[in-house]
Amino acid sequence: MASMTAHEGDERESARSRLEALLAARDLQAAIDLLDMLEARIDAQTARADAAVEEADSLGERVRKLDARVKWLTRLVFGRRSEKLRPEDLRQLSLALGGDGSNETPVPGDADTRTDEAPPGESPKVRQPKKRRKNHHGRRPLPPDLERVVVGEVRVPDEERACTHCGEPMCTFDWVEHETVERISARFEVHVERREKVSCRTKACPGEAVTADRGRGPALPTRVGASVLVDLVERKCDDSLPIYRLRDEYARHGFDVPLNTLYGYWTYETDLLLPVADVTLGVVLDDEVVSADDTGMPVLDKSKPSGKFRGHLWGFQGSSTCMVAFQFTETWEATEVQPWIEAISGFIQVDDYKGYSARVESLSEPGKLITLVPEDRRLGCMMHVRRGFYDAFKAGDERAAPAIDFIRKIYEVEAEAKARELDPEGRLALRQEKSISVLADFFEWIEGQKPKLGKTSKLAEAVRYAENQRSFIERCFTDGRFEIDNGAIERTLKKPCVGRKNYLHCGSVQGAKRLAAAYTLVLSAKNLGLNVREYLIDVTTKLANGWPLTRLRELVPDAWAAARASAPASAPTGQPGQ
Repeated sequence: MASMTAHEGDERESARSRLEALLAARDLQAAIDLLDMLEARIDAQTARADAAVEEADSLGERVRKLDARVKWLTRLVFGRRSEKLRPEDLRQLSLALGGDGSNETPVPGDADTRTDEAPPGESPKVRQPKKRRKNHHGRRPLPPDLERVVVGEVRVPDEERACTHCGEPMCTFDWVEHETVERISARFEVHVERREKVSCRTKACPGEAVTADRGRGPALPTRVGASVLVDLVERKCDDSLPIYRLRDEYARHGFDVPLNTLYGYWTYETDLLLPVADVTLGVVLDDEVVSADDTGMPVLDKSKPSGKFRGHLWGFQGSSTCMVAFQFTETWEATEVQPWIEAISGFIQVDDYKGYSARVESLSEPGKLITLVPEDRRLGCMMHVRRGFYDAFKAGDERAAPAIDFIRKIYEVEAEAKARELDPEGRLALRQEKSISVLADFFEWIEGQKPKLGKTSKLAEAVRYAENQRSFIERCFTDGRFEIDNGAIERTLKKPCVGRKNYLHCGSVQGAKRLAAAYTLVLSAKNLGLNVREYLIDVTTKLANGWPLTRLRELVPDAWAAARASAPASAPTGQPGQ
């Protein structure tokens, strides 16, 4: 740098000397040309300096973004996924909002905050015995529907059975019971239907044999009954166990069956359930409010360079029916999910996937362009709005603290509404009383932040997202039937996400569609509180016995549950023993 400075100084001295010589010789034109040349050189140096500064700023911004992304990925891999604020988060939030951190919740068991030493001038405190929690009734009793098996009895000895007052023998009036839960392993049974064969044993008779006619054979063409078929579906969809692990478990119980045979059973059962799943989808889409979201689902395909491609499993959940329906698409294109989105006549609660705002040709009115999710029926998701500010705050940007505090207050109102079990009218009234003003302050704060932020920071991204979603978020607070987020469908999608980690992929596109149908019925029945196994066995048996297609609506989980609730207790329910 010193040599460059000396060189520049020499050039300046040389230019000055030349200029003085030209002026002394009264060669004004040459002097002007020299000045123009020097000015051009200065402009070039200034441009290079500006470019260097701009490049340095760009590199600094890139380093900042990469640093923020490293922190985000580190938290994603090693940190908490929950956005619920912990005591230390609340302390940081309090400090960022100008408080003193005094609202921190004490953490039980924190060795650094506990001491047995008394303050100076005070006598040591005696440790008090642990108090029982208020309204705590002790250990929960075991469910009464668990089968009780008496494994032993301890009787009063003979010498203690006589009454100490009158001497007469005492009688048993009750028992003191001590219960221990034991798990009895599942087992397989072979149900044998025997057909009698008779023959004539008379020596002089040429002989005749007759076998009893079986009549109508079993409805299921498989060697296993409905209980095994249903076990495959329930365990894969609800317990996230792949078929090959179920085969290992079956083998441990003595039923060693080839893996391809089990895949065949799975295919048969899911194909049988497909029509009921399709009807369930129609019921869900007819709900007054439908939440939608998706997750990736890898599918094997030999024609692809990697041997597979990323498909998408779409979930739709109704607000009043509580049922959920799944569908599979090969791509993430808006046109693939359009048939189901366009079939929804009520409100649609979604995130900010760009396809929801895409312009597509209407299926019901060819030639007419429509927005996939109509803006006048679209609801936003406050969880997605919060996530951006939470990520910015955890990355060290304390400017996001007010937004997190606003959203925290809004969710406190929602928690109060749920705790009080308010109906839609009551929840709307509570929101108008407590939430609307907080929401207005939140978006006023958003407007005030926009001029202060750049374009690439985490906080700037969160602010832009909230601003784009404003009208959809505000609509959530205009009706007590609306939730303020689509957390219900996101929680439901966790089942396929966990299952995907275990079975890794689907074998084909058709297999992915079968999986979507299975998830539809299993998770819908579970959301309604049904015994999934009992429901699927009954539906499988009825379908295998030729249930009319015109009555498929009766097999949808909500209708099946209503019929079961109104039926006499002794009414038969399919053939659960199969």
